[in-house]
Amino acid sequence: MRYGQNVIKYSMSNLKKSGLAIFIVLYLSACVGIQPDSEVMVNRLLHLDDKKFISKTEGGETFYDSLSEFKEWEALYIKYSKYGAEEQHLTNDELKKLLFIAFIARTNFDAAISESFSSDLIPIYNQNSDQVLAILSELKFLVPATCYYFNKYFGFEGKNAEKKGGWLKRNESRLASNLGKADGKVCFAFFK
Repeated sequence: MRYGQNVIKYSMSNLKKSGLAIFIVLYLSACVGIQPDSEVMVNRLLHLDDKKFISKTEGGETFYDSLSEFKEWEALYIKYSKYGAEEQHLTNDELKKLLFIAFIARTNFDAAISESFSSDLIPIYNQNSDQVLAILSELKFLVPATCYYFNKYFGFEGKNAEKKGGWLKRNESRLASNLGKADGKVCFAFFK
């Protein structure tokens, strides 16, 4: 009996991974198009080793160059956050990709990119709030990661903690009306 249960658990685990992969591919193709950037996102989310990062030592031994992989991932964040740009108005597709990168970073406990989101997402939201709210109301699975990073901004590296109350006061009703009751509750739980 235990063997059968293990087989079922294993099969369900693989089914969930396959379902997630299919969902991601459908999401990316429907919302932002399958492009090289989307391939990077899927590889990062599913921990797929991309063949382009297989290298050889001088001795001829193969190894996976995770530093090069991370640099590509970091470049994607910089591209879609318009990091360092004075004007951070983003297109709808750029915002969807950026929020999906946030979802991946949160899902994978990606410390470096998570730190970037903790300091950058509120300023990006402030310049693109209508678009961000529309995306979150459409793609509800992005709500937990996005709200997590919204909250992390206030107090990250000892900065902006005093701004939390004012930001919430200005945005609480907008978030609630765009996210709905259930997702609004999920979002506001991060701010407690």
